Amino acid sequence: MADHYELDITTNTCEFPYTKKYPIAMTLGDLKKKLELIVGAEAESIDVELRDNEGKFVAALVENSKSLKDLGVKNGMQIHGIDRTHKNEELKDDSMVEKYEMSEDKYDQRQDSVRAFKKRLAAEKTAKEGQSASSPPDPFEQQNEALKHIQVGQRCEVRIKDQPPRRGHIAFVGQTKFKEGPWVGIAYDEPVGKNDGTVAGVRYFQADDKYGGFARPSDVVIGDFPPLFDMNEI
Repeated sequence: MADHYELDITTNTCEFPYTKKYPIAMTLGDLKKKLELIVGAEAESIDVELRDNEGKFVAALVENSKSLKDLGVKNGMQIHGIDRTHKNEELKDDSMVEKYEMSEDKYDQRQDSVRAFKKRLAAEKTAKEGQSASSPPDPFEQQNEALKHIQVGQRCEVRIKDQPPRRGHIAFVGQTKFKEGPWVGIAYDEPVGKNDGTVAGVRYFQADDKYGGFARPSDVVIGDFPPLFDMNEI
């Protein structure tokens, strides 16, 4: 469980959200102290409202000793701070401004509101999730990643489960006609392969008979591997 809530902070003088993370165990009293610089008032003069993620009123938060979690706050909600002294509002001369209440329809049409901001975020998230769902996973992602580190001419060891290791050098890297996905062609040091670099009439590299073979990139380890028969010679 997350130990922090990501909340949108607004005030009675600014409706645009200020996003901030707070510990779920933080008390309302401590939150008010954090809000002092944002609201522009001392903690004792701040009233706090809890609003949903669309900015609609949920509850007035009044118990300073309770934690955000106990007060019913959830991740993504909005904390609205109100300066009871209205000191900030004294700086504005609203005497000539006609007050009116905006209808829900008009508020929905505004592009600079908290609701519009939330809708844009939700739409972007849905679009990204839809794009991920519509794009099938690449079955060869692991193989293509391993292929990035393999080049023709490198020494290698082929390690396939339940088979003894085989050594040689990289003779081919890429796609083939005999099977989908990336393949690595190896010219082995010993006759432990299945071909001479040719499969189904298509030549991919040159090797002696039984000295050629193919493996998936994830089964090929690149390194300074000496031939196995040299190690066994005394």
